[in-house]
Amino acid sequence: FISQGALGVEAVFGGSAEIAGNSVIEPLIARGNGLEVMYLINNTRIRPTPPDNSGIAVRTADPINGPKDLVGKRVSAGLINGPNHVHLKEWLTRGGVDPASVQYFELPFPQMTDALLQNRLDAVWSVEPFLTFLLKSGSARVIAYPYQGNVPNMDIAAFQVKESWVKANPDAARRLRTALERATKYLDNASKEERDEWIAKYTGVKLEVVKEIHLPLYVTEFNVSTLQANLDILVRQKLTKPFDVNAMIWKP
Repeated sequence: FISQGALGVEAVFGGSAEIAGNSVIEPLIARGNGLEVMYLINNTRIRPTPPDNSGIAVRTADPINGPKDLVGKRVSAGLINGPNHVHLKEWLTRGGVDPASVQYFELPFPQMTDALLQNRLDAVWSVEPFLTFLLKSGSARVIAYPYQGNVPNMDIAAFQVKESWVKANPDAARRLRTALERATKYLDNASKEERDEWIAKYTGVKLEVVKEIHLPLYVTEFNVSTLQANLDILVRQKLTKPFDVNAMIWKP
């Protein structure tokens, strides 16, 4: 089982893994560039209203409040051409800013807090639980939740497989999909207390931290219009080519 974006695509396409759970962005890029990856089942969707479970944070006292304030600034949104970086550029563009006017730095999410508070970066796109840690320091604030503005109610993470593997192993794929569907629906229908306990148990994050963070929505069906919206963004950024998104979703 692989859980990191581009590595997941590489592992699934190369055959070292049958399934990978990661952002919807990398599989869209891969499919549009000719790789036979497809979605097996959806997993999470962004929160419909603020706060989301990730956002752009700056130091509390800095005069940065929107896209135009980031011109010339040092920013990290994770991996270049990863989901946050793609949506950061889209957010800047919509705000009337040339994305090329911002300095981008690749940095793992756990290291972003120190980089921001030590003045090595001017803004970071942080994710939970690190976003909560950062805000609880009292030294940072969120200026935007770009996913919510760029593509409202977008699917953010899903499970992907290789299309030829699904065709060769339809029964295994169906059983795997059923198991994931049951687990996701159970988590979605559980009380907050029970859900927090499960997440703490399987992520290793302390329960008291899980209780404070903002989790995404747990879903199994795709919001196809948001996949199309993300594909349109990727095409505009010349990261992939257009294709039929519906053909990428496995239908058992």
